[in-house]
Amino acid sequence: MSASTKKRLLWAGGILLALVVLAVGMGVYYAGQAKRTLDQVTQPGASQREVSVYVLADDPAQDLSDAAGYLFGSLAGEEEAVARLEEALGASPAVEEYPTAFALADALQQGACGAVLLEESYQLSLSDARGYEWTAEGMRRLGAVSLPQEEAQPLPVPEGTPERFLLYLSGSDTFGDISTLSRSDVNILAAVDTRAKRLLLVATPRDFYVSFSQTGGAKDKLTHAGIYGIQASVDALETLYGVEIDYTLRMNFTGFVEIIDALGGVSVYSDREFTVENIRTYRQGYNQLTGIEALAFARERMSFPEGDYQRAKNQMEVIRAVVEKASSPALVQNLPAVLEAVSGNFETNMPQAQILALGPQLSGDWDIQTYTASGESAYRETWSMPGQELYVILPDGASVEEASERLRVFLKGE
Repeated sequence: MSASTKKRLLWAGGILLALVVLAVGMGVYYAGQAKRTLDQVTQPGASQREVSVYVLADDPAQDLSDAAGYLFGSLAGEEEAVARLEEALGASPAVEEYPTAFALADALQQGACGAVLLEESYQLSLSDARGYEWTAEGMRRLGAVSLPQEEAQPLPVPEGTPERFLLYLSGSDTFGDISTLSRSDVNILAAVDTRAKRLLLVATPRDFYVSFSQTGGAKDKLTHAGIYGIQASVDALETLYGVEIDYTLRMNFTGFVEIIDALGGVSVYSDREFTVENIRTYRQGYNQLTGIEALAFARERMSFPEGDYQRAKNQMEVIRAVVEKASSPALVQNLPAVLEAVSGNFETNMPQAQILALGPQLSGDWDIQTYTASGESAYRETWSMPGQELYVILPDGASVEEASERLRVFLKGE
């Protein structure tokens, strides 16, 4: 799938960077707030794992203290999480270890334990396996414990302020603190040519069956790479396409929702009518959406025969809508709220000098091209979720090569 169109102002996808550049460039009253926001997003804190406690949906427990006397199921190697749970409960919990997340779910369903310790990312992935669809609604989160992680080596960035560069846009699938490691729900490579005012967006379905450094050559879902940090996602995409990513920009659900609400909502185009339960019905044509409605639009896949491909297409439409709204007077009118939404919900490794250098180049029309890699639906065992086969997409070699060639040609300025 590909398309080409003209859009006013800003380079699509780098929403945070464009907003901050514009805010800093305006100077005036909000300069101090904009500078604080810029400092925050370019100096991210240490990552953390969050291990949650789950019970069955109809369990009477309402918080962690209610589960103090339960037998807890845990994966092997979660001693630190168990120790944090003990601190939260004020007593030593009874714990039994299980070999896989699927074995934990089985034990919970069969009553062999009353609660289980599991990272939210793994719990969300359970329902991708045949026979475990029940976990999506049948497990309920009571609370969580946070585990700080060792500082990862920062990704190298280009020297100076290049006119052409490759930016990885990663959308985390969680609410809350941006530092929490989680699945990468959105994976878009944005090739930017500031001199020619051109942008190429290459979307990769979250279920692409790929490898990255942690897997030792084994295959896993692209979305699972995010559980191990943004470096793992970068490694997966660089290996897949044979490119070198210069910068990263990561946002979570909280940032996505709050920035759209701060802008006063966005008008998003849908090429078909569909309904997301408990959210709304999206009609064919343009839909004025709140933040949570735009998030549901961008995440939905079950309503479409094309599944992940339509989702990737819809994500592109949301990006276009946010770019257009951020190019309008709505940005200036709502600047304090926009900066508040940005702070704490976005991270980038792009140096401030590069961000500020983009300021003078953001005006005028930009030529935006898009491409989505494709593949074949299948079920396969994954490296991070062994024991059952999950839904995956086997990459189509010709499609991957097409994306690779487009990126290479674009970044050469041809």
